[in-house]
Amino acid sequence: MNYRYYLPTDILFGPGVLDRLHEKPLPGRHALVVTTSGKSVKRLGYLDRLRRELTLSGVGYTLYDKVCPNPTRDNVMEGAALARQAGCDFLVALGGGSAIDAAKGMAVMAVNDGDCWDYVRDGSGKGLPLKEKPLPLVAIPTTAGTGSEADAGCVISYPERKEKVSFGTPWSFPAISVVDPELMCSVPPRLTAYQGFDVLFHVVECYISRAATPLSDLICLDAARRVVTFLPRAVAQGDDMEARTEMAWASTEAGMCLTHSSLTAQHSLEHSLSGFYPELTHGAGLILISRAYLRRCAGQEAYRERMTALAQAMGAEPSPQGVLDALEKLMTRCGVAELRMSQFGITRESLGAVAEKSVDRRYANERAPLSREEAQAILEQSYA
Repeated sequence: MNYRYYLPTDILFGPGVLDRLHEKPLPGRHALVVTTSGKSVKRLGYLDRLRRELTLSGVGYTLYDKVCPNPTRDNVMEGAALARQAGCDFLVALGGGSAIDAAKGMAVMAVNDGDCWDYVRDGSGKGLPLKEKPLPLVAIPTTAGTGSEADAGCVISYPERKEKVSFGTPWSFPAISVVDPELMCSVPPRLTAYQGFDVLFHVVECYISRAATPLSDLICLDAARRVVTFLPRAVAQGDDMEARTEMAWASTEAGMCLTHSSLTAQHSLEHSLSGFYPELTHGAGLILISRAYLRRCAGQEAYRERMTALAQAMGAEPSPQGVLDALEKLMTRCGVAELRMSQFGITRESLGAVAEKSVDRRYANERAPLSREEAQAILEQSYA
């Protein structure tokens, strides 16, 4: 047994904790506040609440509110330039995974020269080492999905190259994360489902991954139980505070798992798919390919023991098939069982190129090696 434990983020968790942010020493005096191009954080008063907390802390701020649903290289570079221009010495991300991921990239590029793709290891990135430590980040998630509040990674798209890749360093952990389930009650049912399935697949993949550790195993199984129990409730009744709180914690647990284990080729395939089709919501993309991907795992002896344990955690018959049964039941309860690739403009003819672009470091985490041809077959089966 050989692994490392590292999670330096100070996590404030629970309903209403955003209103206590001013009680914490913040990591700077002027923040770049990063949100998406959507209107919800303003319309629902979340941005005003954050502004009040910053004012109470004696902190100035500059707003960047242009992040795309799949944050792009241009978002990162534009926000970083604004941070430099305004003299920001830390960042605050308010929003879903898109805002937090973009802010992580901006924190890197605000103090490092060149282009962010110079430091990306996958795709066409140059994989250069960073010269300067990123600016500190305060993460305030408004969704239960990515777990980006509890890990160092982020996912950035380069639309012109049809690439969507992971980016980040051990320095990219948020200094503080404020996980307030009250901010998640307004998420519509369909998006709640998409985000909740992202949580589920984070922990499923981290559990079956070759990178799994004893700590990640415990957290993955606990988070899987929570998602199966509470996601249907959060979808059915958005203001169910118990369900929202449990899903918020499951999402944070998933972020911890991403730190102490690693994802598998299912995420590589989805990132490539939404790199080709930027309008595809990440969670929806995972749902689309999950049946075929997990069916392949269920048929491999290398996954049998872990798939059986997952099935039991998900309340199904303890067998590899049990995971598929539990997944189908959860999809039906959350109203996403009938999703089809064609609904998102995906064409069958593009799947070979999608599979080709998907091959990255996560393929090495498969317990049974996955070839590019098998990856394309998973996409083809998912299209049917």
